[in-house]
Amino acid sequence: MTETTEVALERYRQLAAGDDSARSGHYRDLVTSYYDLVTDLYLEGWGPSHHFAPLKPGDSHVDALAARQEFLAGRAGLRPGMKVLDVGSGVGGPALNIAGISGAHVTGLDLTPVRVEHARRRARDLGLQERTTFVDGDAMDMPFEDASFDVVYAFEAICHTADKDRTHAEIARVLKPGGLSIGYEWLAADGLPTAALDRLIEPICRYYALPHLATPGRLTRQLQHAGFTDIVMGDAEATGDLAATWDYLDQLADLGEQFDDSPVRKFMVEGARALTRAAREGAFLIDFWEARKPGTPSE
Repeated sequence: MTETTEVALERYRQLAAGDDSARSGHYRDLVTSYYDLVTDLYLEGWGPSHHFAPLKPGDSHVDALAARQEFLAGRAGLRPGMKVLDVGSGVGGPALNIAGISGAHVTGLDLTPVRVEHARRRARDLGLQERTTFVDGDAMDMPFEDASFDVVYAFEAICHTADKDRTHAEIARVLKPGGLSIGYEWLAADGLPTAALDRLIEPICRYYALPHLATPGRLTRQLQHAGFTDIVMGDAEATGDLAATWDYLDQLADLGEQFDDSPVRKFMVEGARALTRAAREGAFLIDFWEARKPGTPSE
């Protein structure tokens, strides 16, 4: 590894080392530094869709991710003519797949310019430039007009924001009346004692560029404060059993430990171990939500 990468990793570790208040204060630098380091290895080991999905017998990892995206598109009722926003769109994996299967136009919003540019290249390669737009911007201050979208979704991305109440308020602002907010989020279990938060959740925040994690209860309140109604949290069919997914992640970590050429790879292996440990102990969750903006949809 070059000295530049090693220095960048050390700089990221310093950014992530503070408490949640400190991380929130420099969240943009925290998140962009993280993805500048890890995006290439994510693409190598996980593909272009950087989220989790339940693995069923006989399914490949790629199949599982596609099924998760197709489920969300169906649950949201996406169809041609709709305008959809993907919050934290990354390198564009879900946005491009959902645009392709639904016929809706999907705009991807991401904080990290390197990932936005990668998504634009993939859209050109797949011939989906007319159905997608990728924008560099902050989910807490979205560069869109009020009532711009029929549906806003996120795949495990709002966890990177420093002010989650503000993020959900922004989602409500850019949704049309009657529009749907829907997605999956990284969460800490409700009611964890301080010792469990320090031992299990704090390492996840430091390895994955998270200012802090909400809980299911807090997410429900954030949606309520943003004015949403018809809130669904933790639907079992939508969420699925991720036990086999944690096994798969551990297998990738085992494989990664065989390589000693990359301090970033070692860092990612350590992060994977922290994530699966917290998930198996019930402290870390990935949960589903959907909520409706009041009003009558316009045709």
